[in-house]
Amino acid sequence: MDIPDHYVNRFHCCDCFEELRKLPDECVDLVLTDPPYGIDYQSNRRVARPKLPKFENDGRLDWLAEWVDQMYRVLKPDRHFYCFTRFDTYPEFYREISRRFQIKNCLIWRKNNHGSGDLNGAYAPQYEMIVFAVKGKRALNGTRESDVLPCDNVPSAQRRHATQKPKELLRQLIEKSTEPDEIVLDPFAGTGSTGLACMHKELPHSDRQERRYVLFEINPEFVEHGRVGGLGRQEALIEIPKCERKLPPKQRTALRTNRVRARKDETLPLAFS
Repeated sequence: MDIPDHYVNRFHCCDCFEELRKLPDECVDLVLTDPPYGIDYQSNRRVARPKLPKFENDGRLDWLAEWVDQMYRVLKPDRHFYCFTRFDTYPEFYREISRRFQIKNCLIWRKNNHGSGDLNGAYAPQYEMIVFAVKGKRALNGTRESDVLPCDNVPSAQRRHATQKPKELLRQLIEKSTEPDEIVLDPFAGTGSTGLACMHKELPHSDRQERRYVLFEINPEFVEHGRVGGLGRQEALIEIPKCERKLPPKQRTALRTNRVRARKDETLPLAFS
């Protein structure tokens, strides 16, 4: 069933659980998201003076089973699901996701830098995990890739979200799992990097074709940063009606995952024409 137009190419400030229940069955082509890990995370990295905001509902994972059920319901058959996680919560995410989806890989995002953590008693963390699952069966686009994905992190001075993901990495996953004009859902959108990756056509090895997106985020501060900062040039995200158009067909080229480097400034200025 088609998703209502008012959801598409919009950044919605809402509780994703309430809004997901309103979506029709089998209406999106990809789920790509970085949910709270249930670890009550607080970044100590600062932008100017204040610490970056904490996440909502990050002290527990009792929502996980219902959320996975909703992801399965709204995803079309023969489609992919990417979910970021980390080593200490991976078993819980794996258990719940595998209850409904077929898990194909645990991808490793290898960053150019490492986090802090226990400076003397632990190895420096330099990776994150991505559960890659499928509902039904769907081939990946392009050539076969490694399950280790090297990509520079967003520079800390440019982040408006403590765990902001680089659009280069997100675009790579989107292109491997969707065709142009298909719909990508991110129910924990943060500052909207997934939407930017759907629209961005200037990245290395990009197929230059746009995808549509549906973004949900409960924190109004993150949504505001996304609307007037990182996603400001995407007019639809500041509540201007989207332009209906059909993208011309284009033959896909093989995708490469050579090391890509995050741009120095991961946000874009607001510009009106």
